[in-house]
Amino acid sequence: MIYTFSSYVPGIAIAIAVLAASIGALLLWRRQPLTIALIAFGVSAVAGGLFAPMLAMDRVVLDDQKLEQTTGFWFAPTVKGFRLAEVASIAIGTARNRKNREYEVWIVKGRDGQVQEIDPGDLWEMNGQDIIRRLREKGIDVRQ
Repeated sequence: MIYTFSSYVPGIAIAIAVLAASIGALLLWRRQPLTIALIAFGVSAVAGGLFAPMLAMDRVVLDDQKLEQTTGFWFAPTVKGFRLAEVASIAIGTARNRKNREYEVWIVKGRDGQVQEIDPGDLWEMNGQDIIRRLREKGIDVRQ
């Protein structure tokens, strides 16, 4: 199973990029201050060049071998997950970050005794219940 964001999610970033570029062009055409137009073009570049590809490329893959998430910027993706054959059990809990904010954490205990803490991304969390159900169907002990 491959989980991805709906096509409208990166579409929102593309729409913001087009809107910001249009505003920048309109400001130049009306001979407004160049710095304001450059800010609009900067917003367009960030939304269209960073966020839209990032949202379009994010994916969580659950197959017979692994649960793996690819996320982050297109030029420096982050891959996290685990191989199913190496898992003894999974406990899903919460942890606190430096700002004392609570976030979900998957604690994966391996058959060799190693413990791995995974902070699932938004896409993983959005599909968490389906992922848990599928992992249980594969015989993996998942505790919430």
